[in-house]
Amino acid sequence: MTGQGWIASARYDGAFFFGAALLAVLAGMLVLVAPVLVVPLWWVWLGLVDGPHFAATWVRTYLDPQERRTRAPLLLGSLVFLLPGFIALGVGRVLGSPAPFEAFLGFAALWAVHHAVRQHFGIMSIYQRLGGASPRARAQDSAFLHGTMWLLFVVYLLVFPGNRTLLGLPPEPSVQEQWAVRALAATSAAVILGYAGLLARRWRRSEALRPGLYALLVAVGTSAFSYFLVGAFEPLVPNPTNGEQLSFAVVIVGGTLHGVQYLGIVFATNRRRYAAGGEATLAARLGRAPVLAYGCLVAVSLLYLVVNACRGASPGLALFPYDSDAGRFFLALYWGGALHHYYLDQKIWHPRRDPVLRRELGLAEPSP
Repeated sequence: MTGQGWIASARYDGAFFFGAALLAVLAGMLVLVAPVLVVPLWWVWLGLVDGPHFAATWVRTYLDPQERRTRAPLLLGSLVFLLPGFIALGVGRVLGSPAPFEAFLGFAALWAVHHAVRQHFGIMSIYQRLGGASPRARAQDSAFLHGTMWLLFVVYLLVFPGNRTLLGLPPEPSVQEQWAVRALAATSAAVILGYAGLLARRWRRSEALRPGLYALLVAVGTSAFSYFLVGAFEPLVPNPTNGEQLSFAVVIVGGTLHGVQYLGIVFATNRRRYAAGGEATLAARLGRAPVLAYGCLVAVSLLYLVVNACRGASPGLALFPYDSDAGRFFLALYWGGALHHYYLDQKIWHPRRDPVLRRELGLAEPSP
């Protein structure tokens, strides 16, 4: 154990894992004050955060010779996740129906939410181990994080007309639906207040607070801000022409938090991985120089910007119409890359089973 309770240091963690929430909230406030900035900010987020965070996974795996040797079956087999979107397009073409591709997009969107929740859980778990949290506290934190994050997401889907239309529901809920949504919202509020009280009791007992504060303020707090404050004013894109434009600002807020935190984890672990050795590989050189690494990730992300321009989601810079065959091809490519990232991530970040990763995260021994 590091003895300090931080993944890297107080300043580093404050910037990447807690400060990222502040950055995300500031981005949300900016687009609420000046909605005209939502599209430019979406492109900035794609190029400086979202693209680099995807590329960081591939740099950490495919670019590292040791990873290529030890994880060859995973790195090769996981490429199959690039294909489902194209398969769905082909099946839809044969059936003469958009339903298969729409089902694929729905599945991909749900996996994206799951991926974000699991990253929050992973960061919280590291703080639990670093702080010596009890098994009881770990179980409470996990139940709160997973349950509340999904509750908030369900309420978000059901409460706003744009989301309801995408789900095939009437824009305005029936009386029965309104009561159900209110019950879910009240349950979420009660759970959040109850958990805040639990953290107060832990504080009085001098128990580890950082995991709980992370779950309450960073994960749940930022999500609630994104869904219900920023989301209440969506769509901020004037005259949206596709479903994605209905939630551009919400995606920017959540994606900023997720992407900055992911880059923070990768930079911290890569630096520890390569600090002691004299390896001259490109992966090692980048691992020892995070600023240079980030610059390279941004440069690589120019290709990611091209893919996004080709899929036609954004007004003002659409190389192909969103609903054209070419646009759907690049949309399938976009989500295929995302699914590959999600799958690969859930396989390579397991400190309990990986002693090397435990060392890279600053953890001495696995939790019992």
